[in-house]
Amino acid sequence: MKTTLSQTCTRMGLLAVALCWTTLSFADGLVHQGATEWISEDVIGVSGLEINPDGLGFSAVGDSGWFIQGRLTRETGSLSGVEIDSITPLLSDKGMPVAARRTGDQADAEGLAMAEDGSFWVSFERWAHVSRYADATASAEWIKDHPDFARMSDNRQLEALALHPDGTLFTFPENPLDGVFPVYVLRGKAWQIAGEIAPSDGFAIVGADFDADGSLYLLERKLVLGLLWQNQLRRFAPGALGQGEVLWTSARGEYGNLEGLSLWDAPDGLRVVMVSDNNGKRNKPTQFVEFLVTD
Repeated sequence: MKTTLSQTCTRMGLLAVALCWTTLSFADGLVHQGATEWISEDVIGVSGLEINPDGLGFSAVGDSGWFIQGRLTRETGSLSGVEIDSITPLLSDKGMPVAARRTGDQADAEGLAMAEDGSFWVSFERWAHVSRYADATASAEWIKDHPDFARMSDNRQLEALALHPDGTLFTFPENPLDGVFPVYVLRGKAWQIAGEIAPSDGFAIVGADFDADGSLYLLERKLVLGLLWQNQLRRFAPGALGQGEVLWTSARGEYGNLEGLSLWDAPDGLRVVMVSDNNGKRNKPTQFVEFLVTD
C-alpha cells in the first residue's frame, strides 16, 4: 500500500487532526490521471455518469431531474475541461418532466446505466424506483419496485446502477439493510436479490460499473466529522460479492462528494472516471476525476 503525505499538522485539536487526515491518500491499484473542475449555472447535483467508449463523450443525470450529454476535453491525455451538448428533462411514465412535480421529490435521479442501443435506466431516491428510457426524449417505462425499496431511509436509497456485460441490470442501495447491502438484479420484469455486499468502514455505496470481464467496481463515500468527504473504490471478482478488494481510498477532503462512476478501456488500460455532486450549490464546482487501473 502506498501512502503520500503532502503537509504536516502543526496544531492539535479535533479540527486540526481532521485536516491532517486530508493529507493521506491510499492506493493499491490506481494511478491518478488528472482531474478537472466545472462550474455551471444550469447543471447541479450530478450523480450518475456513463463515459462513452472513446473516453470523451459522456451522459449524466442529476438531482434536479435532467439527462445531460457532453464531452470531456483532454490535453496530452489528461482531463482539461467539460463541454455540454444537450440538457433534456427526464420524463415520468405520464410524459411529464419529473422535475415538474416535486411532491416526494420525484426528480432526484442518482444512478445511470446505458445500453449499447441508446436506451438507459435511471435510479431515483426519495421515491425509490428505477425507470427505463428508450431514448433521451422518451417517457419512463415503469418497473415494479422490490418490496425492500419502501424500507429504505429517505435520501439514502437507490444511488447506483450498473449494467453487466451479459445485459443484466443491477442496483444498489446507499445504506445497508439489516446490516448488509442487498444486491438487486432485474430478472424479466421483477427485481430479485442476487447476493449481499458487506459494509466497509462506514462507507455508503454511491456508484457502480462493470468491466468487460464482469468484475464489479463500487464507488463509496462517507462524511467525516460532518466536514470532509472521503471516497473509496472496491472491486469484486466476477460472480463474487462479499467483502471485495479496496483499490483506493481518498484522503479526507481530497475531493468533493464523488458520486458517479464509469469505466472505459483506454489504449493504456482500464480507466475509472468519477464525478462529484456539488450538493445543489451553483458556485461550487463539479469535479471529474480519472484514474488508471494498474492492478
